[in-house]
Amino acid sequence: MGRRASSGAPQALGESAARSPRRTSEREVPDCSRRPSGPGCWRPRGDRGGAVRRVDLRLLPVPPAGATPAGTPSRSSSAWEKNKILVLGLDGAGKTSVLHSLALNRVQHSVAPTQGFSALCISTEDSQLEFLEIGGSEPFRSCWEMYLSKGLLLIFVVDSADHNRLPEAKKHLHQLIGTNPILPLVVFANKQDLEAAYHITDIHEALALSEVGNDRKMFLFGTQVTENGSEIPSIMQDARDLIAQLAADMQ
Repeated sequence: MGRRASSGAPQALGESAARSPRRTSEREVPDCSRRPSGPGCWRPRGDRGGAVRRVDLRLLPVPPAGATPAGTPSRSSSAWEKNKILVLGLDGAGKTSVLHSLALNRVQHSVAPTQGFSALCISTEDSQLEFLEIGGSEPFRSCWEMYLSKGLLLIFVVDSADHNRLPEAKKHLHQLIGTNPILPLVVFANKQDLEAAYHITDIHEALALSEVGNDRKMFLFGTQVTENGSEIPSIMQDARDLIAQLAADMQ
């Protein structure tokens, strides 16, 4: 281990089976599909896949350690019965920037990190993708498994350049996937543009992705969010297309 990421285009590894913000409010979560021009909902034009729609509500406050965040919607709430694409990872991994870049088809690396729950709705010509990102700071990690049972698939983001936290990321990832042997997994080895970033083959080893289970679809992408406002790299466009296909297969 220890090879640095190349300075070229981000890369991807894939394994299939054995082969491979809408922010929450406890009272109401606007439905983007029903309110395409309503307050807090807007439709920038995407270069691939049609319109993108997003709703932002308030962030939930950070709870005391070991407590459920105040205002967290009940799992029985009808607004949260829909299956979501979960976006998880340690704090500082770049989850919010990656998710917003996927949504807008433009690089967004200056967005504020999520300190609670953030949901995004991405609509393409063929499907509507509902993403739920949960903050990666320690108080919120206890909530990860709560929503995992409702997830269509798991996107796990790691900081490729933060070598010291890769064991911690590995521990939490394997705790999560250990509860569901077939949940598809997409790993983003983020910040590949940094000089210290590990190559995705080293990330594969560091996270022990060969041990995720023979019945699980798993894919690993090397990603980077640079040049704010530029079009996202083709590898991220491919990742978004793959995520849409995996979600459709799990419906």
